[in-house]
Amino acid sequence: MSYAKTEVAQIVAISNNRCIGKDGKMPWHLSEDLQRFKRLTTDDTDAYADSGIKGIVIMGRKTFESIGKPLPNRVNFIVTTQMDYAEKQGLTDVENVHVVHNLDDALTHGANIAHGLKFDTLWVIGGEQVCKTAMMFTDRIELTEVDTEIADGDAFFPKLPADFTEVEASDWQTDADSGLQYRFVTYERKSEE
Repeated sequence: MSYAKTEVAQIVAISNNRCIGKDGKMPWHLSEDLQRFKRLTTDDTDAYADSGIKGIVIMGRKTFESIGKPLPNRVNFIVTTQMDYAEKQGLTDVENVHVVHNLDDALTHGANIAHGLKFDTLWVIGGEQVCKTAMMFTDRIELTEVDTEIADGDAFFPKLPADFTEVEASDWQTDADSGLQYRFVTYERKSEE
């Protein structure tokens, strides 16, 4: 698939019932998952070390608000239908933050930046609507499967389309703080022959 010759990857942690959010936050805190997220969404190449930019992330407004600030060392695209969101949030002159009003604008602008910085991947990091809309462009999905049910969650990850296949999975691990079991799974879209 890809978008303008740039890979589109989604990275998200989901419960057994596909929950990704509750009350505007992640329903768990898993240190290994957060470290993996940072490692995957920041490229370690030194080609553009001077810029300080190591990745490109695309997220919805609610995801941005749950994080509370732009992710460092990454170009942040925030997708919202609120036309005055950048002004209201004081984001109009914030470096490496772009407020856009549809996913196509985020992908187009993100792919242009990726080409200039020689990045291979645009990372879609949430929430529910952005992940669902981006699925048609997505080449790879990096899931953290958390072995729990979130009965009162309010944001859910869509079911994977049939043309995605599991290509790698870690062993189940147990988080020392929460006791939750989780594993990392990579899915890729089968290429059309």
